[in-house]
Amino acid sequence: MRNINVHYDHLKWLVQTKSPLWVILLVMAWLCTFGSNQVDAAPLPANLIISTSPSTISGVSNGLSFDETASVSTTGNGTQTGTITQTIGGTSSMTTIGGANGITITAGTNPLTGSLIDIGDGWEIHSDITGNSSGATSPDYFYDLFFSLQNQSATDNIQVTLSLNFDNHVDSSATDAFAASEIILFDGSNTELFFSDIESDTVSGNRFNSAARTGDFGGALDDNGTFQQNIVLNPGDLLNFHIFHKIRGGAFTSNANYAASLDALVSFDARNLTNPPPPAPITEPDILALLSTGLLAVLFRRKIRF
Repeated sequence: MRNINVHYDHLKWLVQTKSPLWVILLVMAWLCTFGSNQVDAAPLPANLIISTSPSTISGVSNGLSFDETASVSTTGNGTQTGTITQTIGGTSSMTTIGGANGITITAGTNPLTGSLIDIGDGWEIHSDITGNSSGATSPDYFYDLFFSLQNQSATDNIQVTLSLNFDNHVDSSATDAFAASEIILFDGSNTELFFSDIESDTVSGNRFNSAARTGDFGGALDDNGTFQQNIVLNPGDLLNFHIFHKIRGGAFTSNANYAASLDALVSFDARNLTNPPPPAPITEPDILALLSTGLLAVLFRRKIRF
């Protein structure tokens, strides 16, 4: 944020040089509109720790990760690309996955780990597969996010709002092709809190968030939206969560095609329930607006006197 003292120095100079009141008001209006072009992010409550979990489940890497061990290389002209992104304090770190076999880390580190700082920080998964003609497959690709919420306060309750924004897409065509994508959110007891599981299959039939087939065969399917969960952490609570993503597809005749993709963003809002934080300080635009209002009142009073 620009230094507010710089703006006040300009206003002081205008007053000292006995500039007309309308000039001062015009400058203040400009400052209110353009004087501040950056908003500081609100920090998470001081006693709340949101971090990638240190635990390892079934040999899968901790943190936000692409599972290089369990994922299977592409065949034919099948492709698989992906990214995992972690944002802390407004700064993002990204790891990319792909290469000729679809399972190579081409940039960044795997896994990504750390603790979030600001409201709006979080983790993101993107995956994309395509293929066409007989023998093209993107067999199985796995992404994981293990994270925990911890209330380190001895007295205060904290409410955390977990938001999962997701856009899940699959498509297949011709006589023998399929594409499937799923994402599941588990709590620490392995209970499903949310899932999106869709499959486009020209032979066996489509599925849409159910084990049962819909009766349709192939074509595009989309599932998108925002899942939110409010979680109250009592003093000393530590809760673990796991997000699992799997994507796959295949084409088995010369005219077959498949495609699938997922975009998922996990972010958080939080507030202290026992001792709410103090009111936010008045921002620079608010101060300038108040001053402008006061000067306008003075101007109108002068006009009334005359």
